[in-house]
Amino acid sequence: MHEFATAQSIVRTVARAAMMNNAKKITAIRLEIGEFTFINPEQLKFVFEIAAKDSIAEGAQLIISKSPGKIKCTKCGYEGGLKYLGPEIHSPLTAAFVLDCPKCESKETEIIGGRELHIKDIKIEV
Repeated sequence: MHEFATAQSIVRTVARAAMMNNAKKITAIRLEIGEFTFINPEQLKFVFEIAAKDSIAEGAQLIISKSPGKIKCTKCGYEGGLKYLGPEIHSPLTAAFVLDCPKCESKETEIIGGRELHIKDIKIEV
């Protein structure tokens, strides 16, 4: 479950930013998570509560939006979105998967979007 490691990283990052701004508490964190990160938002919220315990982020609300996955086909030039309908992947060893082009069905594609996880902003109390 890579959600816990992700939650720990989020806590460290927002705590550092909050302290640099003399915050006493973080009340909300807005995240944007790419479709191809395969992070389950509900699991992330659950483990975030554990990772944030006894920190400046304890009790903070996680507001999560998803960004779509995008691919580029090297055969026909298609660039755009698609919906991944395969299994949820949790291991970096199995993360090398192939996505068929929705235009020409080629397997010669590369992911150009949807792997990101951005902390968009945090709400703090000073």
